[in-house]
Amino acid sequence: MSRVTSSHGNAETHERVRQAALELFTQKGYQSTSLRDLASYLGMQAGSLYNHMENKQSLLYELMEEALDDLLVNTRTSVKQGNTRDERLRLFVQASLDFQRRERKRMTLINREMINLSTEQQEHIKSLVEEYARCLKSVIAGQSAKGPTVNHRSDLLIGAIIGMLQGLHFWDSGEAPSSSRDEVDQLTSIISGAISAAVA
Repeated sequence: MSRVTSSHGNAETHERVRQAALELFTQKGYQSTSLRDLASYLGMQAGSLYNHMENKQSLLYELMEEALDDLLVNTRTSVKQGNTRDERLRLFVQASLDFQRRERKRMTLINREMINLSTEQQEHIKSLVEEYARCLKSVIAGQSAKGPTVNHRSDLLIGAIIGMLQGLHFWDSGEAPSSSRDEVDQLTSIISGAISAAVA
């Protein structure tokens, strides 16, 4: 899955286009945002947008793919700092909440706009989500790398945990700059208890 490559000047404009698309897709929805809307937001001619992007769908895909790539890198880096399963679980939760607060708009696109991707693009996004699930699975299994499947119940639990964490940003005012220690501790305790019950 390649992204647009260009000179420094064009790269800056491409980034402006990406940020404008993120803003408009989040505010109005992907289907309700036209290329004319995007060009007007940027103060450009609609036709000139194609000098800085492949098409509207490619912008949506790029924003979603990059968000999940970043989430995976941040999470894997974070959990490696833990020495025990409980520490790694807490770091997983912390990384998830921090990322969602920092990238609320891109997470909104992932949760809302998957249907507007091509089949190939959807499959790749799903593969990144599965990688993220495997990261949590390795934490639950007590491994520092990709761990084995614990059992079917834990597989269901992993999906429930990720769904819960990803859904939290819809209920969050976004006023706090980062996840509070108390919030992370409470969520980690809840998740730890659910894991213990599932793998018992």
